[in-house]
Order: sequence, then structure tokens, then C-alpha cells
Amino acid sequence: MTERRTQWLNRLQGIGVLLVAACATNTSPSATPASAPVPVPASVTGGAPVSAPVPGPAPAPTPPGDLAVVPVRVTFVLRTLTPSLDSLFPVSDSLSAARCAAIGLVCHQYMYRREPLRLRADGPQLFIDTKLAYRARLGTIGGNARVASCGYAPEAMRRATTAMSTSLYWRRDWKIGARDTKLAAVLVDPCTVTALAVDATKTLQGVIDKQLALFAAEADTAIPTVGDFRPLADSLWKSFLEPTALDSTNSLWLVLDPQSVQVTPFAGNGPSIITTMVLYARPRVIAGAKPPVRSKPLPVLALGSAPLEYTVPVSVELPFAELERRAALLLAEETASGSVRVDSVHVRGLRDSVRIDLTVSGSLRGRLSLTSRLRWDAATREIRLDDLDWSLESRGMLSRAKATLGAPLVGRAVRRATNGGRVALGAQLDSVRAELMRKLNGPMAPGVVMGSSVRDLQITEVTATATAFVVKARLTGQSGVWFQ
Repeated sequence: MTERRTQWLNRLQGIGVLLVAACATNTSPSATPASAPVPVPASVTGGAPVSAPVPGPAPAPTPPGDLAVVPVRVTFVLRTLTPSLDSLFPVSDSLSAARCAAIGLVCHQYMYRREPLRLRADGPQLFIDTKLAYRARLGTIGGNARVASCGYAPEAMRRATTAMSTSLYWRRDWKIGARDTKLAAVLVDPCTVTALAVDATKTLQGVIDKQLALFAAEADTAIPTVGDFRPLADSLWKSFLEPTALDSTNSLWLVLDPQSVQVTPFAGNGPSIITTMVLYARPRVIAGAKPPVRSKPLPVLALGSAPLEYTVPVSVELPFAELERRAALLLAEETASGSVRVDSVHVRGLRDSVRIDLTVSGSLRGRLSLTSRLRWDAATREIRLDDLDWSLESRGMLSRAKATLGAPLVGRAVRRATNGGRVALGAQLDSVRAELMRKLNGPMAPGVVMGSSVRDLQITEVTATATAFVVKARLTGQSGVWFQ
């Protein structure tokens, strides 16, 4: 901060030196036009090339039906930039004791203060402006020194306004870039040196223009430092890669499996700038041991469009293996003393139906089958298997063998193995919803808060595969991040 203060002291001391030149020649150097951008040498920004703007907008990928689209609306409050910009443009500064130049014959001093910086955004444009009050004094050493002043008592301090506008864009390193900067400095009051009757307005205009150009160059460097979105994007990406347990036994896991990410161009709305990060993922629920965490780096930034709400299709599967195991144990106990014994149970599905095959021994050897149609009970959010019956072939086999094994016995075992002939998936869907909200809510970093909500959870399909019951659902809602 001491070094930066010294730089500003040196810049503002130029007011006195230029006033001396104005007094000596009664002319003023040409000022930079207020409406034209001031060229900034590469040395001001360290010579580092600014990342090229992202070409675009690129078309959003055409997602398959099971691809989740999660737009996260990001609100960047502009006051977040204020501390950094304030440090580049001190609120006030002065040279209280006269400082002499030109071999000690000419001395000068100055003072200025500014109002708070005002930041606002409109579309991709960022506007920064403030008002200044300033004064300057100069003279020569000696008993007959003539002192000239501008803005000292009894005169009011002179007024000036400074303004800067810049276009914001996404850099390839996930930071806010600034380009096409335009500057304007206006001296509201003329600055006529009282004792010498010299109009130094144009001279001071040039000084303030140069100071504003230096501030703009430093601001263009500071904005990407503060407006760094990579930690947020990387955090979201990694959270989507991490499988999360949906039950207390860690036997059911939600895997989001992110595929790509896009961002929308910056859009200002006054005190904030808005953008949206859109994550594309392939969510699924997996039974068994915890799936391994995939190593997948954050993709290269690309521009795209964003829907208003997120859509997360979720497919919940409950494999038949546990049903087979439990039903086989129960039926083995039930038929141990009968003429027909059940040795194993095999379950398989085909779209809207389930078939249960029993391997039997005793007075009847072979395989018997029962079938049932799936039914989704919306009130209890359960799959129902309440119409189990023997297939025509199995009914004939049982009739010829005069076996005592009946459908009610098998149905009772299946119902006991499936909590009364029902496969409760409501709890799993609630867990998916809770885990998604856990990933999309809470603090992300100091001053960065994420909030999301689920507007609707809709069952889209209930079916069975060869190995599992499947319920497909779709969650919709909104998600946002605030940089404060």
C-alpha cells in the first residue's frame, strides 16, 4: 500500500509542475479527448497477454433423455469489487507541505478527495464513476514570492467527475475479463490560477485523464483477480463426481456422473452481474458397494444457453437378487415337510410384468412359474405385486401331480420378502432429493452461498428389467449462487 500511495503522490504532484509550465508559457499541452480510450502500455499490466475471449455462443449439446441439465444461476454482487478498486484509487490524498522543483525556485502543493466509487452494470457493460474535489497551489521562493492557487479558501474546491466503462467477458481461465475500456474525465469547474490569471483547466484535464487511464489499467488487472469463478466451478464439478449414500447401510448410492459444463455470457442488472453455469450429468442410483470416484478434470470453459429450471432424471433400481434370496429362504422353510419342496427362486422382469420361477423337488421336479403385472401406487409410492398367479403351464403341472404347493403359499413368501408384496421406493426417491439438495445448498467459500429448491418430483415410468425393478423420476427446480 505504501508503494501504491507513493505512485499516486508522484502522479498528483504533476499538477503543480504542469501549472508552472502553464504560468511560464500561458499555453497548455493537448489533453487526451475525454471520449476516446486512453492507450495503456503493456508495462502497466506486466506485459501479460490477456486471454482471448471465448468464441460463441456455442450451441448446447443435444442431451439424451436421461441426461440431467442443472443450470446454476450465479449472481456476482458488484460491491465485491469495491475493496480492490478502492485500494487503486485512494479516497483522499494531499501534499500538505510545499515541494519545490526547477532547482528549488518553484514550489507546489495540492489536495483532493473523492466520493465513494459507484459501480453498476447493464448487459455486459460495467460502469465505474465518482466525483472529485481538488485544489492546487504554486509559487516561487523568495521574499517577493507570488503565490497562485486554484480551489483554496476563500474559493470553493474545484469539482471533477471521472467515469470508466468496460465490457465484461469470460476468459478461458474461468475469470472475468475486461476489454474495450472507455474513459471520461470532466472538469466541472474551470481552474483559473487567481494571482497569475492563467487558465489551467486544459492542463489539469490532461493530468486527470492520465490518472484515470492508470486507474483503468490497474482495474482491468484487479477485476479478474477478484472475479475468479474457477474455484466455484471446480467445487461443483467435484461434488457431482462424488457418489453419495442414499441409505444408512451404505448399500444404495447416487452417482451424478458429470459430462460437461457451459456458461452463459455476463448480463448486468444494476448492482450485480448475472451468469449461469450449466452442468450436464448422467445421474443414476446404484445398489451395492460404494462406486469408485472417477478422476475427471473440469472441462474447458465454453459458452452456451441455459434453461430457467434444472431437470434431473433419476432412475432408481432395486435388483431382484435380495428378493430371490429372502423368498427362497422363506419358501424352503414353508415347504420343508411337504411333498413338493422349493429349492430356489429366480425373478426376472419384462417391461410391465414380473415372472417368478421356482425350482422344485420331491413329488414334482422341475420349474414352476408365477406372473404379476407391476402397478405403481402413487399414494404410498410403492410398486405393487398383488396379483401373483400361476402360469397356465405351471397350473397344469400342479394339477397332474396333485401337489400341495399352492399360489397362496408362494404369494405369502413373496409378500414377506417384499414387505407385503410391495416394493417401497418412496424413501429412495426422498433420499435422492435430499442428497441433490445437499450438493446444491450451503456455503461454497467465504462470501459465496448456494441455494436450491425442488419444485416437483414426478414419476415418469415404472418398469422391470431382467434383473431389477426400475422407477424413473424427474426432479425439477431452481438453483443459484451469490457472490457477496
